[in-house]
Amino acid sequence: MEKMTDVKLGSWYRDLLKKLESGEKVIIFAHEILYNAIVSKGVEKRPEGYLKYKAFESEIFGIDYILDRIMQYFHAAAQGQDIAKRILLLIGPPGSAKSTIVNMFKVILEEWTRKNPIPAIKDCPVHDNPLYAIPYSKRQELRKYGINVGDELLPCPVCQKKLQEIEWEELEIQYISFSRTKGIGISTYAPMDPNTADDSVLIGNISLAKLAYYKEETDPRVWSYTGVLQIGNRGIVEFVEMLKAKTEHLNILLTASQDKMIVLKNLPAMYLDLIIVGHTNQPEYEKFASRPDTEAFRDRLYIVKVPYNLDYRSEIKILRKLVHPSIPVDPLVYITLAYYTVATRLVKYAEDLNTLKKLIELMDQENNSEEALKIRKKAIQEEWGFSGLSPRKSAELLSTLMVKYPEGLSVVDVMEGIKNEFVNSPKYKNNPENKQAYDAVISYVDEQLSNYVMEAFLGTSIEEEVKSYFQNYLKNLEAYVKKKKIVDPATNEEREPDENILQVVDSSLNQISTFERRKELYERIASVIASSVIRGKTFELKDELPELYEAIKRVFFKEKIKLVGGSIDVDMPLPETKGIVRDMIENLKKVGFPERSAKLVIKRLEHMFRKERK
Repeated sequence: MEKMTDVKLGSWYRDLLKKLESGEKVIIFAHEILYNAIVSKGVEKRPEGYLKYKAFESEIFGIDYILDRIMQYFHAAAQGQDIAKRILLLIGPPGSAKSTIVNMFKVILEEWTRKNPIPAIKDCPVHDNPLYAIPYSKRQELRKYGINVGDELLPCPVCQKKLQEIEWEELEIQYISFSRTKGIGISTYAPMDPNTADDSVLIGNISLAKLAYYKEETDPRVWSYTGVLQIGNRGIVEFVEMLKAKTEHLNILLTASQDKMIVLKNLPAMYLDLIIVGHTNQPEYEKFASRPDTEAFRDRLYIVKVPYNLDYRSEIKILRKLVHPSIPVDPLVYITLAYYTVATRLVKYAEDLNTLKKLIELMDQENNSEEALKIRKKAIQEEWGFSGLSPRKSAELLSTLMVKYPEGLSVVDVMEGIKNEFVNSPKYKNNPENKQAYDAVISYVDEQLSNYVMEAFLGTSIEEEVKSYFQNYLKNLEAYVKKKKIVDPATNEEREPDENILQVVDSSLNQISTFERRKELYERIASVIASSVIRGKTFELKDELPELYEAIKRVFFKEKIKLVGGSIDVDMPLPETKGIVRDMIENLKKVGFPERSAKLVIKRLEHMFRKERK
C-alpha cells in the first residue's frame, strides 16, 4: 500500500466528502474498524445456520457459533446502534478461550491497520479522531452520508487548546497503525489490589515534571495521558477479570462506555472512541450479580457465554496448539486425550456408554448428517459445554507424560495417565462422570488399536484378502436370502449356504442373526453395487460400505491369528511367531508408532485376545 503522508484537516475533510459522495465506504470508528477487519478475512455459512468467521480459524477451534454471537454485537455497533455503548463481557469456565478471543481482536486490529492506517490528529496524546475537531456546521454535512458525530464530541484537552490558537483547517492529520508494544489503540487492564489501585491506571494523572515546566494545573499539557482507556482510544481495551476491579473503576467504565467520556481533574471532559471488552468466570459473575449495587453496571453489559469446545477433532487442534510434540508420539496420542476431554463435557447429556460415544461422533463438525446437525443445534440452544475438563488440564497431563517417556509416548501411556490423573486421583475420585468418560475413551481407543494392529499383522495383503472374503460372504448371503443352494466350483456339487460365515459376520457387525436382518443387509449391498455400476464406477467395499469392510477385516484377522496359535506375545514370542511379531512392529513404525509404543499396543491387544479366549 502506498504510504500516506500527513495532511491538513481541511484538506483531509474535503477528500473525505469526495469519497462519501462517490459512494466509497469510509471506516473511521473503533467498532466498525474491528468488524470490517474481521469480515475482510472471509465468512462462510455453516450447515447449523451460524456464520463462521475465518479470521479466527487458526487460533480458536470448535466454538464458531459463539464467535458469531460476538460478531452480531460488533455488526450492530459498527452501524452506529446504541449497542456500541455497551461493554462486551465474555463469561465462561477456565480455559474456554475467552482471553484468546480478545487477543485475536488485538492481533486482527494490528494487522488490518498496518495495511489500512487510520487518520488521527497529529501529536495528539490519544490519537484522537479528526472528526471531533471539525466545527458543528460541518458535522451536519456528514449526517446525510450516515456519519453521525455528536455535537458534544470534542478532541482531547491538548487538541482543544491547540484549536484555540489555530484555525481548525490547519490542524495536522497523520495516519496511524495500532500496536500492542507501542501502546497505540490497544491496552490491557490487569487485576490489581483494590486497596492500592488508583484512578490513574485508567485515566492517567498530573505529571509533576510537566507541571514544573507549564506551571498551571489547568494546562492540559501537564496531564500524563497514560491510562489504559487513553492508550486504547480509537481501538480496544481488554479488562482481565473485569469484575474484580474496584467499584470506583467500574463507575469510570460506565461513563466511558455509556457517555464515551472520562473526566480529568481541572481539565475539560475527554471523549473516547473505543471498544471495551472484559472477561471473567461464571462464579465470579454470579457473585457480582448478586450485589444490588451493581445493577447499573450490569445493565450496560453485553454478555456472551463462552463454553468449552465439544468437537473432539477441534480439541485435537487445541491440544496441538498448547503442546508441541517434543518427543516421538504415536498417531493416537492427541486424539485419545482430545476424545476423553470432550467426553467429560458431554457425559452429562448421555444415558450410557454407547449413547456417549454416539454423541461424540455427532458433535464432530465434519459430520453433516441430519441427526448430527439436529443434535448440534440442540447443544447450541441449550448451552452445552460449561462443565468438564479444561484443555489446560489435558495439556498439563500431556506435557508431563512427554517428560516422563522421552524415548517415545504411547497411547497406552496416555490412557494410564488419564486413569491416574483424572479418574483415580483424590481430587476426582468422587467424580463418576470422569469415570464414564474414561470407559468411553477406552472403548474408542481399543477399536482404533485393533485396526492398527490388524493392518500391521495382515500387512499389504489385507485389501485383496478382504475383497476375496467379501465375495465369498456375499455369495453365501445371496443364496441364504433367496433360499437356494450354492454350486461348488471345484466339485460341481450343490450345497447349503455356509451358516458359519454368516453368523461370524453378523457378530462382527453387532447384528442379531435373523433372516430379516440378513435380507435387509443383502438388499442394501445389492443397491450400493447397482448404484456404482450405474455411475460407471468400480465398486469399492471400503468406500461404499465401510462398516461391512471393517467387520470383515476383524473376522479375517481373528481367523488368521488362530493360524499362529492365537498368540502375538511381544516379550516371549513362540519360535514360529517371532518373525510375525518383528514384522508387526516394523509395520506399526511405518505408520508412526515409535518402537516402544508399537510393543505396548501389541501387548494391549494380546491382553484383549487372552480375555476373549477365556
